[in-house]
Amino acid sequence: MAGLYAIARQFRLRAISVFVLEAVLTVLLLGGSQATANVCVSPKGNGCFITIQAAIDSVSTPNTTIVVQPGTYSATCNSPACSVATISSAAPNGSSLTGLILQCTRKEGQSAILDATSLDHAVYVSGVNRVTIQGCIAANAAREGILVENADNVHLVANEVKENDQAMGFTVGKGSPPCPTFVSPGTPGTGAIQCCPDAFSGGPGNFPEDNDDCGEGIHLRGVSNSVVEGNWVHDNIGGILLTDETSPNYNNLVVNNNSSNNRLFGGDCGVTLPSHSPCSPTSTDASGCQGFNPTAQANGVFHNEVVDNVLIGNGAAGAGVFANPGAPPGEATLAYGNLIADNVVKENGQPGIAIHVHAANGNADNNVIVENVVSGNGGDAEAVPGTPPPGMGIEVLSNASLGGGFSPASPIAGTIISQNKVSNEDFDLWVGNTATNVRVFLNDLLGRGASGIANAGSGTVTATDDYWGCPGGPGASGCSSISNTSGGTVISKPFLSHPVNPED
Repeated sequence: MAGLYAIARQFRLRAISVFVLEAVLTVLLLGGSQATANVCVSPKGNGCFITIQAAIDSVSTPNTTIVVQPGTYSATCNSPACSVATISSAAPNGSSLTGLILQCTRKEGQSAILDATSLDHAVYVSGVNRVTIQGCIAANAAREGILVENADNVHLVANEVKENDQAMGFTVGKGSPPCPTFVSPGTPGTGAIQCCPDAFSGGPGNFPEDNDDCGEGIHLRGVSNSVVEGNWVHDNIGGILLTDETSPNYNNLVVNNNSSNNRLFGGDCGVTLPSHSPCSPTSTDASGCQGFNPTAQANGVFHNEVVDNVLIGNGAAGAGVFANPGAPPGEATLAYGNLIADNVVKENGQPGIAIHVHAANGNADNNVIVENVVSGNGGDAEAVPGTPPPGMGIEVLSNASLGGGFSPASPIAGTIISQNKVSNEDFDLWVGNTATNVRVFLNDLLGRGASGIANAGSGTVTATDDYWGCPGGPGASGCSSISNTSGGTVISKPFLSHPVNPED
């Protein structure tokens, strides 16, 4: 146990160190930005640019700061990836945009609103490193409010991202099968249509495997070493999304955000880390996915940290790590070695924290779930059918019988679940339904009359040194219980007679 605890602690310390480092960088980069800014934007002019895009297009020196004064800003364009603010390496001044800081300011209760009505995005960053977006309101986009792709060392801090993903409304319920759908448009034998079209008629539309969610509120695609910090993400289809279609998505920190009430068109997760089938590495939102190959190995979503977030009332899971199948055979997606720590995860429509593998050779190994408060979440009909399915706090699902042309999923290995407080769930922890082994220790499993741990697979859940809601251990009066339904094993002794996380 000591070795596993050390591993979990190592993940946690790394998250703290990255957060502190980024906080210092924020002070250095942004604290004096008013004094060093050389470009300003104001709806009144007064010596400033009137549009944000005009200010971006004027930049001729790396590490420029653009200060956006309060007001409402939009744009007009007639090409794909239309945005209020486009920061792209493909622009004529693309090489000068490295290190750009776009700082929206507040004054007398007024904010800078990037109104993306009839546009694809409020902010679009493509192929430019060391960009910072701070303090903006990104709203009403057809797809993502903020999309960052193919970039390194980007910082999204203290933005409000709301009411985006509106393009789904143009197509929802149409097509065969009807939208929303996970079936890629153009799949032989179906009449599936693009569920989330481009705002510009004739544009490439969303990438195939984001077809059901329009890319959510904030989307990092093929991004590394970046920080999403202190944002309020609400009333989109989904909250914060990290994917890997164009290149690996790794070493990112999602910290201290409130990603809640993302339920548009049924909703998606608060924070989602799904691995998708690859497109060409030169693909962009403007070009669309080139060379989509559902049979190739994915780039991978790995070594990302989701720490200290509030994830409440989203339509799907609070936080999810998914090795998705794509189109058959689509069997080699990779979402491994990620950390979900210190989050408040409550009242989401599906399991509070979910790890999934959906097809053979998918890899969702070595993820760590530690020190979260999880309560009152929904269930997963893929795991336990029902209307509604029973609620789950934490779910580790390797699907042995997904069907639809997919082989049974590979078991998930190396999962660590520690120091979480789980309450008001039908299943505090559900594991299944392959030979998946999970290590569970120092948790408060407070189902009380419900299943503290349900093992629906043939593997072993080693759950020692957990508190089951009362001193008597699993199955005692007032305690949560153990459920084994498919020949698996739950090892529960020794157990704790007192909570790991006492009531405040």
